[in-house]
Amino acid sequence: MKPNLNQTAITYGVITGLIYLALTFGAWAVGDTSTFVSITGITTFIPYVIVTLIIVGIKLRKSNDNLLSFQEALKFTFLAYVIYALIEAIGNYVLYAMVDPDLTAKVMEITMKKTMKMMEAFGASEQQMEEAIGKVEAEPKHTSFKQIFLGLGITLIWNFCKSLLISLVIRKEAKFEDQL
Repeated sequence: MKPNLNQTAITYGVITGLIYLALTFGAWAVGDTSTFVSITGITTFIPYVIVTLIIVGIKLRKSNDNLLSFQEALKFTFLAYVIYALIEAIGNYVLYAMVDPDLTAKVMEITMKKTMKMMEAFGASEQQMEEAIGKVEAEPKHTSFKQIFLGLGITLIWNFCKSLLISLVIRKEAKFEDQL
């Protein structure tokens, strides 16, 4: 029986999206904004979505006579990433615009302080540091639907690139002699 790629992609897109929400809202609920920034910064580098999609993709391939075309793999991985990105965008909008509207400004302030420390450590000039501060201060201090929507578009482009790479890993095409 051929696996249902769409249903599996939706399932794991929702699962990874819920993991993201648990990490983000959990980090926010822990306490102060500095802890939130640290936790979300760390969890950004944990490739749980990539690992999940590779493991599930290999299982899909095995349940399909150990074959999964690149097209099928890409369909599975990108659909899962689209679902994940939608949940991520909605969760970010709810947290930053509805639950804690001051969070954007607080995060920007902490990020600016950390950036300045890092720039000092790397020996940046005063002019470079002033330019960086000017760019941050020019940014809006609240999160709007427009920002979330634009971020979603950029995220989907990046997720498509990751989907291409994951699909190369999990795909296994039928060999020409097997088709004769």
